[in-house]
Formats: sequence, C-alpha cells, structure tokens
Amino acid sequence: MSESVAAAAERVARESYGRIVARLAWQWRDLAAAEDALADAFAAALRHWPEQGVPNAPEAWLAAAAQRRLLHHARHVRLTVDPRVTALLDESEAPECQAVPDARLELMFVCAHPAIEANVHAPLMLQAVLGLNAKVIASAFLVSPAAMAQRLVRAKARIREAGLPAVSRIARAMATMAACPLVRL
Repeated sequence: MSESVAAAAERVARESYGRIVARLAWQWRDLAAAEDALADAFAAALRHWPEQGVPNAPEAWLAAAAQRRLLHHARHVRLTVDPRVTALLDESEAPECQAVPDARLELMFVCAHPAIEANVHAPLMLQAVLGLNAKVIASAFLVSPAAMAQRLVRAKARIREAGLPAVSRIARAMATMAACPLVRL
C-alpha cells in the first residue's frame, strides 16, 4: 500500500469518522450497525484505493460504501424496515462527490439519552463521535478495557431498543440546552 493511500485513509478516519457514523446511525437507527458498516468501508478502501487511486471525495466514497453495506445487510436479512429505509433501497446511488451531512451534535445528544447510565455518556460520545476504541477510553476513565467495552455494548443496545429520538425532539432539546448554563458531558 502506498504511503499516500495510507495517509489519505488515516486523514479521512481522523476528520470524518464521527460525521459519517452520525449520519448512518441517524438513517438506520442503529449505532452499532453504523460503526460496523463504516469499519467495513474502511477495509474496502484499503483494498481498493491502492489499485484505483484515492477518490476525489474519500469521505463521500466511505459514506457510500458504508451505506451500501447497510443496504446489503437489510436486503439479505430481510429485516422489517421503515419506509425511509425502503426508499433508500430504491434510490439510485448518490454521486461520489456529495458532501456528507454532519449530525454529530445530534449523535452526542443521543449518547446522553436518559435511558443510558450517566457514567457512560462521555465514553459513548468518545467512541461514537471520535472513533476511540474501548481500551483508550478505559485508560482515560481508569477502568478495565473489558468493563468499558461491556458498558459501551450495553449502552448501544439500550439505544437500539429505545430507538433513536425523533429529530424534532432532538432539535427542541438542543434549543433548551442552548438556553441553559453549561451542562456536564
């Protein structure tokens, strides 16, 4: 693998991970599936980019690859999906250069959902938005990596079970939070 391909993949991972995961989690209502799909997209990028070159819009390429992975999974598992997902299945592929919308702030509010234990809010944000792994997060919070990994898995399961909050509720919460003094994260 050429150095430029590895550097491009690292740069996109550092700058765009949270934005892509947030968008996919919002669309598919499943944070863990969004993270898995993006990991598969990065693996595909490391296989394809050395041969085909780094695309002009690597973030959009990764988002499209992760989206295709989620669509593929939905088709083959035959999950009952909401009408928006069905519309995505019928939609033609988005152009590679399309910008990825940024839903990281909304994802942070989801990570701070009251159904999730308060001591997991910040670690979940670090993993979901910044892409840090459980081992790194555990060392920052002075707990074992296994314990932190289990907390994160349980929190993602609670999010999946409860479903991500509606956008309008998130928007109202953001407006309320903006009017309040600084809150703990």
